[in-house]
Amino acid sequence: MFRKTALIALATALSACGGAQLDDTTEQPFTSSVATLMLFEFDADLITNAPASPKGQIHAQLLYTVGQLNGVSSVARLDKVQLSNIVSTSLGGGLTKIAYHAKLPVAWGSKVNLPTSFRLSMPRHVDLAGQTAFFSTYSAPCGQPDGHGMLLSNYWFYYRPALAGCAIAAADASTPLAAASVHTLNTSNKYPEYHRVWEDRSLDVLAVFGKYEKGATSDGDAGISAFNAFVAAVRAELPGATLTPSSFTGNPGAANPDVVFQAQLPNGRSVSIAALLVDEVKTAPPSFDKRYAELTAGADVIIYNGHAGLGSNVASLAQKGAFFPGKYQIVFFDGCDTFAYADDTLATRRAALNPDDVSGTKYLDVVTNAMPAYFVNMSDASMALIHALLHPESPKTYPAIFQGISADHVVVAMGEEDNVFQPGTPLSPRFSNLHETGFVGYAESVVYTTELLPAGTYSFQLTADPAFPGGDGDLRVRAGAAPIPGPTYKCKSYIGNTNEKCTLTLSAPAKVYLSVTGDKQAMQSHYDLRAWGW
Repeated sequence: MFRKTALIALATALSACGGAQLDDTTEQPFTSSVATLMLFEFDADLITNAPASPKGQIHAQLLYTVGQLNGVSSVARLDKVQLSNIVSTSLGGGLTKIAYHAKLPVAWGSKVNLPTSFRLSMPRHVDLAGQTAFFSTYSAPCGQPDGHGMLLSNYWFYYRPALAGCAIAAADASTPLAAASVHTLNTSNKYPEYHRVWEDRSLDVLAVFGKYEKGATSDGDAGISAFNAFVAAVRAELPGATLTPSSFTGNPGAANPDVVFQAQLPNGRSVSIAALLVDEVKTAPPSFDKRYAELTAGADVIIYNGHAGLGSNVASLAQKGAFFPGKYQIVFFDGCDTFAYADDTLATRRAALNPDDVSGTKYLDVVTNAMPAYFVNMSDASMALIHALLHPESPKTYPAIFQGISADHVVVAMGEEDNVFQPGTPLSPRFSNLHETGFVGYAESVVYTTELLPAGTYSFQLTADPAFPGGDGDLRVRAGAAPIPGPTYKCKSYIGNTNEKCTLTLSAPAKVYLSVTGDKQAMQSHYDLRAWGW
């Protein structure tokens, strides 16, 4: 289990905790095979010597709901709390009382026997001196570190006020009785958008694994072991796949942190799965960021398996990568309590690319855990999602997919409310028979021509061949004639490598010409070129 402790500056723990900010933004719907989205509504108060940032102080107090709710297999979505009636009152002596009303969404780890109320317990004093005193007095009787290091900066994660022997003085805690109700945003029978995953006739997966101990090299490290187990599972799922690098036998281990599987399926579709091993996401070197960006744009599924880092790794990964407009993707943060740490970063980045997607969820589903995850289950969790997508003719809803993942993780999906796929939805667009791979040297071009296409709108996408990192291929598209060099017909690049995409609307039937040109000196640019139109 990766309740990984980290010595975080208390100021950070009091305000951001690796990205779990309060923003009072619109909420996202929710589905799970285990959990129910509840709404906890309550009035609470706190005392602080830093009244200038009331929401920051409230967040410092609400952090303690993470540990408390974990004690009942649940956790709150902290960034979605709705605050009102915030009133600050001076108490003298440099202290201020802040009272507030909160509506807090909670992933409750059950489908039955749902509560109608819940007694919360949080430190009343949230300034440094107050939290230090609270930790000194109550860390032993009210903390459950499970063998890990319990510090002032992470005590909120291990806080268990329901433990036998934990008796907190009334003056030291705010204990509101929250009214609990089933949230209106629960959904049912929602499927991944299978038709969008397969619109280019290929399933592309990027799976990142973080080590349990930074700098570890032994297969005994839980993160490296999970990485090895995933590679073995993909081998079993795709026995005829081409493996890069092909030089290792047995486990890839730390010596082979970048493994790519590519396979042609019997039905004419293809699959590519890239597995990366990294020490730690938030401190990863530029080489990882570059490789991650190279692979994210064209990926249908992006999975992170590793320490949440008390939210810091989740926040860091959400800021990395490159994305295409109109590209549907499933992002799975398989880390500890990632439901609590998720925020709107990915949705905001995606919304900026898609004028038709104000919420940022039309082309994005985010899967998280409401409870701590275990490295030993990570390979199976990743494969449950991959296996389901590999069999679109027998589609599964998200809850059905999650039944293949350990119930201890309490896995949930968000952003699925606008998904339209239902069994019987056509999996293939009217045109999707252009799929070319190859490579070009610097200033070298290769031209492809489609069949005569009927009037309509078409997508043309160039990505890097994942088996050959690096390179920079340029894509140009023109109807009726070969595109000429220069910027006129060049598709937009979404990062400084082979990741380009454009759309073309034909008002009358025409052939479309595509050229791929190498733009990287002293290096071959290996590419994957696809086109489709609905």
